[in-house]
Amino acid sequence: MMTSPGLGIRLLAFNPARLLAAFAGIAVAVVIMFVELGLLVGVLDSQAIMADLVRGDLVMMSRGRTNLHKFNDFDRIRLSQIAGLSGVGEIIPIYQGTAGLESPEDEVIRRIMVVSFPAGHTPLAIGDEDEIARQLATPRTILYDRRSRPIFGNIVVGEDVELDGALYRVGGFVDIGPDIVNDGAVVMSEGAWLMRRPNARPIMGVIRLLAGADVAQVRERIVAALPDDVSVLTPVEVRDREVAFTLSSAPIGVLFGIGMLAGLIIGAITCYQILFNEIVDRMKQYAMLKAMGFSDAFLRRVILAQAVLLSCGGFVLGLGLAYSVYAYIAKETALAVQLSLTSGGIIFALAAGMSIAAGLLAVRRVRIADPAELY
Repeated sequence: MMTSPGLGIRLLAFNPARLLAAFAGIAVAVVIMFVELGLLVGVLDSQAIMADLVRGDLVMMSRGRTNLHKFNDFDRIRLSQIAGLSGVGEIIPIYQGTAGLESPEDEVIRRIMVVSFPAGHTPLAIGDEDEIARQLATPRTILYDRRSRPIFGNIVVGEDVELDGALYRVGGFVDIGPDIVNDGAVVMSEGAWLMRRPNARPIMGVIRLLAGADVAQVRERIVAALPDDVSVLTPVEVRDREVAFTLSSAPIGVLFGIGMLAGLIIGAITCYQILFNEIVDRMKQYAMLKAMGFSDAFLRRVILAQAVLLSCGGFVLGLGLAYSVYAYIAKETALAVQLSLTSGGIIFALAAGMSIAAGLLAVRRVRIADPAELY
């Protein structure tokens, strides 16, 4: 005996042209939702990238530094004050600022972020530790962020570039990535940075604990030993705080949320129209099924099976299109826009939900199918 899902799928597959058009319509909605969600996650990830790159257990920052794009610094002596505490292993200062980088191609000076830390230490996961240490130990050498936006020109290893009028040799590349504030970055040693700015103070201190040390207990000791002009957080807490700040300081969540809602509405309307037309075209067949004794519940399952098929087909097609769109956006903006299982699961759930909701609305038309219309 034909099951309700099997019957629903056969009815849709009977007209391949309509089925493909239906898949395409729902795929458009899926792509819109993917793009909106991808851009939101990409912006948030890019803004919090420095927290993700930290190689350490705890991070010290100025209490006034409410987000990673503020350059509030603190006295370096704060790092020395905790060096002897139980459980503390290594403490690495990080300096950050901006400089004018002259493009070797058009000789235009553009602002670029500068990250600095002691040569021989790599507090950030930005590349091969040994190679970074070797290059930064060489005087007047910088490492260029290969993910910087192309506005800085084609930077190659071995060439000299100007930073605020001073020449530096490009010793290699690192991987950091831009965000909506910074277009790119270079890395230099602490010594090179202090030569430029002798009075510079760190904006971050990466704290690595000894093996077996309890993070919560060590943090309590650090906080107790320091005045309240600094805060001590885990890298995860820094990231969460940055995401919360970005969402609260700019209406990007609302904007991208509206975009996703628009895609959801488009998909629901498309699915409803397809199912409604399918029901109208086959009203006599549904009336015959009723005359044969099939219940409204059976017919409802037929329509819902069609809705699920439409959502699955539209999602697969939309996923393929979204992959291409993501690649284009990532290339043009250099933001961390990429597909993930989480985003895929969210969009599939939304696509299935909107299709089932549309099916439940359309199924009301089946209930009025009258077997008497056959005579």
